Amino acid sequence: MDKSRPMAFYVSAIAGLVFVAGCTSADGDKSSEDSSVASESPTWHEDIRPIVESSCSSCHTADGVGSFSLETYEDVALLKDQVADAVLDRRMPPWKAVDGCTDYRDNISLTDEEIAMVVEWADGGAVEGHPADSRGGSAPETVGLDRVDLSLSLPLPYEVNTEVSDDYRCFPLEWPVEEDSYVTGYVVSPDRADLVHHMIAYIVPAGYADDLAALEAEDGQPGYECFGGPGPINQADAQWLGAWAPGAVQGPLPNGLGLKMEAGSLLVLQMHYNSASGATGSDQTSIEFTLEPEAETVGWIQPFTNIEWVLGSGMDIPAGSVGVSHAYDAQVPRELKFHTANMHMHTRGVSGGMSVVRADGTEDCLIQIDDWDFDWQRTYVFDEPKVIESGDTWGIQCSWDNPTDQDMAWGDGTGDEMCLGTVMVSLD
Repeated sequence: MDKSRPMAFYVSAIAGLVFVAGCTSADGDKSSEDSSVASESPTWHEDIRPIVESSCSSCHTADGVGSFSLETYEDVALLKDQVADAVLDRRMPPWKAVDGCTDYRDNISLTDEEIAMVVEWADGGAVEGHPADSRGGSAPETVGLDRVDLSLSLPLPYEVNTEVSDDYRCFPLEWPVEEDSYVTGYVVSPDRADLVHHMIAYIVPAGYADDLAALEAEDGQPGYECFGGPGPINQADAQWLGAWAPGAVQGPLPNGLGLKMEAGSLLVLQMHYNSASGATGSDQTSIEFTLEPEAETVGWIQPFTNIEWVLGSGMDIPAGSVGVSHAYDAQVPRELKFHTANMHMHTRGVSGGMSVVRADGTEDCLIQIDDWDFDWQRTYVFDEPKVIESGDTWGIQCSWDNPTDQDMAWGDGTGDEMCLGTVMVSLD
């Protein structure tokens, strides 16, 4: 007996097996007793479908980040045991923000009761039930775009350089919209998720066009090498338009936010490719946008970290160390509204989070992740925007285990580490 499962699960499983064995005729058709037994046990239509639609199938579509489909009864019933084990271990759904930090929209995590329901259903033979009893779930609002106004991709397929483990390549694109506009939603579609470590899209003034074109021409390949940022561009001029990392769930921006794109701007896509898995080939990642001529609220994406770490000082993670932690904080210079929170580390991360300490000494948690998983880097949308007052202290902290024989610090490579937070911000 699997001791990780409560006895109640096994009682339900036994009842389900009796039903399957005793209520199926020789030719495989369910007998008329199906209805009475199904009413006493969880069924797909009445009990499981709402859970799957609310917490699973937004990612597990044929072309979604979940890599396989969990959209129909047949999909889920075929994988019922794997699904039950994944939810019981809380590997799925991948909601990493800890309970009690703050309230977020579209919380796809499952309650204890929902987990018990899924396991009982799987152990009971994955009863389908009757379509008339169907109760659909509510899919997260922040998945996908209702309307695509613009689609851009790397100009040409780029053959990833697998002679190095980490290939940073930037691709400048002309923004083709002839008037100022606002991005109100976006979805990044990595062409080769097995090679793309992450992507950052930068808004760059048109005045850099000649410099970037000269860089592109140097090696005869699409784009140009660009470790650490979008190349020879003043960091103050390079605003983030968006980003993608494994596990990202994207769609409309929250609370009517729009990110301004001025006519004539450039969009520089910084691609970080990693071939440690042995994958090879070319990539032509694309992004779809929803655009509006005006935005209800003008916002921007604000990265947050200690610049000294980026410059190589103060984020040492010694070889063979366990639970090494570093933290940084800074005062907020003016009143702002925070709408989202996201953390970014690499593969040695253990935990990380951001918080705000108010003037009265109280602490407001923005995000806390205690079981960091590089493959699930979600942006968490606050249930209500957080008003951050001038003088409040914004802090970030991360911890890592380093079982290797090499010291680690901040770096761009997959074998290096980072401690980076991002928030979506507005002034009102």
